[in-house]
Amino acid sequence: MKRLVVMLGVTCCTVLGLMAQGQGASPLDDATRGKAEESIGRGVAFLLRKQGEDGSWLQHPAMTSLVCTGLVKSPTGSTPAIDAAVNRGLDFVVKHAQSDGSIWNKQTEEYPNYSTAISVIALITKNRPQDLEIIKRARAFLLDSQFADAAKDGASLGGIGYGKKLRPDLSNTQWALEALYLTDHLDREPFSSDPVKAKKADLAWGRAIEFLSACQNLKETNKATWVVSDPDNKGGFVYLPGESKAGEVKKEDDDGAGLRSYGSMTYAGLKSMVYAKVNRDDPRVKGALEWIQRHFTFAENPGMGSAGHYYYLHTCAKALAAYGDETLTDAAGKPHSWRAEFVGQVLGMQKPDGSWANENGRWMESVPELSTAYTVLSLEAVVNSAPAAAAK
Repeated sequence: MKRLVVMLGVTCCTVLGLMAQGQGASPLDDATRGKAEESIGRGVAFLLRKQGEDGSWLQHPAMTSLVCTGLVKSPTGSTPAIDAAVNRGLDFVVKHAQSDGSIWNKQTEEYPNYSTAISVIALITKNRPQDLEIIKRARAFLLDSQFADAAKDGASLGGIGYGKKLRPDLSNTQWALEALYLTDHLDREPFSSDPVKAKKADLAWGRAIEFLSACQNLKETNKATWVVSDPDNKGGFVYLPGESKAGEVKKEDDDGAGLRSYGSMTYAGLKSMVYAKVNRDDPRVKGALEWIQRHFTFAENPGMGSAGHYYYLHTCAKALAAYGDETLTDAAGKPHSWRAEFVGQVLGMQKPDGSWANENGRWMESVPELSTAYTVLSLEAVVNSAPAAAAK
């Protein structure tokens, strides 16, 4: 087990190192970093006050896992109070591990793949020795949930949905891919000597790239009839092949309706392509980044306004940190040090009690525990992956 802990530490350091090697590095200055860490601390304090007697947040394993991941990643470091809260929370989570490997509340019958993926992320982040077998079984469940039949799945190939038999979407898929990315080592040497498992993981990533392509508004790589190439939508992503939560647009050739790209799914697509090791020069990665540059903002979820704003912030922080560039140039040619701008936007949205909440209640974002967990994780992605400021 010591070997596992050491190897995970090396892996995490390597990932953070790669994330910090962005082009045109413009690290957070000490003052901005300090403000971000203070804000995270206030958010953490709010979340600690909201933990239930049973160790959970809102009596849901996914919600509890989101919070626990944020507590573990806090840049202010571990404290006895945080450690105790995390262990109580994860004890609640593992009680929901099912015989098929999934981790979810069967009484409510809600979101088995979402819940399993988010729980895996929390469990591997904390990396308690007693949770290793649960993590492995949950990873296997997620792999088995992928649509994998090239002959019959069509544009759904490679995606993951709400359950094994329910149509896949990019939101479920991006969470599952993050969980699989963080646990990929478990199916490889030295953690596994079974070449079949490693091959299965490789095939899953290849299929995932197919699904990501099928969700992208890019005619170069996606021949679906809904794809459009106007500047507002080209390169962006939609919720699933044939459906966008941002609605439809008139196609440029006046031949029916196309689908509107939007922010949260475009960042989900970019992040997932980075995890899948798609080359930065690939037209799909370049297309996504160009869409992001044309719609650069943290003030809203582009294409959706205030709906899903905190999910958007959480996803774009992780995506930009994983992509690695420190500066983004918008459509007007203006360069942005995105980390500092992100911190400024998010700190201005924090409430006096340390929480965040969306007045737009779509996707439960009016629930402060959820939006606060999203935002704490967002700020941690920004701060923890930032290059160190140059010595004065």
